[in-house]
Amino acid sequence: MTIEEALTKLEEITQKLEAEELGLDEAIGLFDEGLALAATVKGRLEEAKLKVEQVLEKTKDTFSLEPLDLP
Repeated sequence: MTIEEALTKLEEITQKLEAEELGLDEAIGLFDEGLALAATVKGRLEEAKLKVEQVLEKTKDTFSLEPLDLP
């Protein structure tokens, strides 16, 4: 699953949790699925950040970039 697909699914889960009258078990299942997706997205973003840092290291002294502040 791509980051974009995971984010879309996460958005769908959030909308369901906010808009629908769900039973407790279904709500907990959706919440659990959402947390797993969020962890997947976070991991993929960390991998992407590492790849960018590796590319920048290869081009050291060629570019001058400022650090990216992520929440």
